[in-house]
Amino acid sequence: MPKTAEALLSAVEGDAAAQTNLGATPATRFYPSRLPQKPVLPAATYQRIGGAPVGSYDGLNPLDNGVYQIDVYAETSVAAWDAARAVRDAVDRAASLGAVFLGIADGFEPEPDPRLHRVTIDVSLWHVES
Repeated sequence: MPKTAEALLSAVEGDAAAQTNLGATPATRFYPSRLPQKPVLPAATYQRIGGAPVGSYDGLNPLDNGVYQIDVYAETSVAAWDAARAVRDAVDRAASLGAVFLGIADGFEPEPDPRLHRVTIDVSLWHVES
């Protein structure tokens, strides 16, 4: 797992408001890539969708830029937005992530049972890999 993803996971799992919405460590409902079958809601997923290590004339330096998509799921739109705000705020408060928010949107997943409301957050994270 990239250090940027570890820092993201740590920021969300260590935040009290995010824990209120997504459960407390070690049972946090913040999963890499996809939800488990029949998840306890609200829950969220995260995945790296872009970015690259930063290059310099001396080769790679320890600064990494990762673009992440965070999807927050809940049974209602209000619950999805509440949990998404908690996640967004946790990421924003994590000084080590250098977060730049790129977009936020809502959606609806009609296929699973129960049907899920989704809020998607795209964020660019700047993190020093040590």
